[in-house]
Amino acid sequence: MLIPLRTDAPIYHFPIVCIAMIVVNCIAFLITGWGQMEHVDQWGPWALAYGDGLHPIQWITSNFIHMGAAHLIGNMIFLWGFGLVVEGKLGWWKFLLAYLAIGVAQCAVEQTIMLGHTPAAAAEQFVTDIVDVDDVFDESAITELEAAGLSREEIEEKKEEFRTELESFATTVELSYARFNGSCGASAIIYGMLAIALVWAPKNEVTVLMIIVIRPITFDATIMSFSAWYIGLEILTASFEGFAMATATLHLMGAAVGFGLGTLLLKKEVVDCEDWDLFSVLSGNYGPRARDQFGYRIGAKGDGKKTGDLADAAREKEPKKQSIRSAAGTKKKLAQVAQFVEAGEFETAFDELYNVRLRDSEARLDDPTLKALATGLARQQQWGSASELMQEYIDTYPDIADPMRLRLASVFIKGFENGKSALGVLKHVDQESLPEDVRTTFRKLVKTARELR
Repeated sequence: MLIPLRTDAPIYHFPIVCIAMIVVNCIAFLITGWGQMEHVDQWGPWALAYGDGLHPIQWITSNFIHMGAAHLIGNMIFLWGFGLVVEGKLGWWKFLLAYLAIGVAQCAVEQTIMLGHTPAAAAEQFVTDIVDVDDVFDESAITELEAAGLSREEIEEKKEEFRTELESFATTVELSYARFNGSCGASAIIYGMLAIALVWAPKNEVTVLMIIVIRPITFDATIMSFSAWYIGLEILTASFEGFAMATATLHLMGAAVGFGLGTLLLKKEVVDCEDWDLFSVLSGNYGPRARDQFGYRIGAKGDGKKTGDLADAAREKEPKKQSIRSAAGTKKKLAQVAQFVEAGEFETAFDELYNVRLRDSEARLDDPTLKALATGLARQQQWGSASELMQEYIDTYPDIADPMRLRLASVFIKGFENGKSALGVLKHVDQESLPEDVRTTFRKLVKTARELR
């Protein structure tokens, strides 16, 4: 099992409702007899009943009923892991409405679908799915029994004994179904939260705990990959079950409601995902890549507003009360960026650098790494990203930045056909200090820029 521990997604609102929901679920668990079957009379009426009409109150209450400690603890861990991402963007009252809306919508659909369900039929189907008398006493089994010395009459007697035992078992199952015939738990809401987090913050990471035998290990995974694993696993399980109204299908129903709600709130601009939403990521025009024709980052609301360099963009979006990770954590992340640069994975390095600066706007790469990343992006024709880092290099190392100024001018010419911006960069170049071959390049850039102006 993969357990989410924390996330690097920006949290703009304190998760007060997330905490409150965990507390309410725990209190409900305690006062309803710990979800045990012997206490079904306490919690059964509040769970979602099948085949007993529509009960709108259960569409709310069933989300707070859990059958056993493991059921509760698992759901609460995942609620904290992804609920805080959603509440962190929505704020407390919108999150509360979203939380309840997912639960109510999923339960309403589920109870409606199961209106024709009856305990007796369910018990019979359950027993039939487990074992069939004729399957047990097939020809090969009868042959083996005859070889053991049993007559046909004795075999028929054993077959009838087995049938009687099976019918007794069916009666027991039917009584169990009669005591509780339905579903409960916050799992559908949790999967809804997972789906919303996927829509709003697919590139953000969660720190995941995985226990191998008895050894716990942790690693970072993007919300996109984490949700793809869990939702994909539920799709696979549900397909094997024929998409019966079982756990996997109920989880997928919650995820579908959450995905729809998350998409609606995004399109209605109720949330600002800073161009890092799933649809922007899939289109390739996301985060620092969401730009206008001149390579400037587009405002998150699509207003065409020009922002400054990468650090300024991160600083504008940084929550006022968000804590900054330790210097050691920032250093570790920058080292990872440097590794990506060394490996030639410049786009990945740029994305990781942006993520680091969302948490620490003062994070800086060293001279060689910054230069290599900027020029590497330019070689891959990532003009907007390259121009930002080139400008940052020039601002940071102005006395030795003439070669970078030439590269930036070249980017403006080749990438954006913007002669005016190129000339604006070139006017700061000290021609006298350039070697003769570089001076020739300088003159060519000036000539081309003037032609484009």
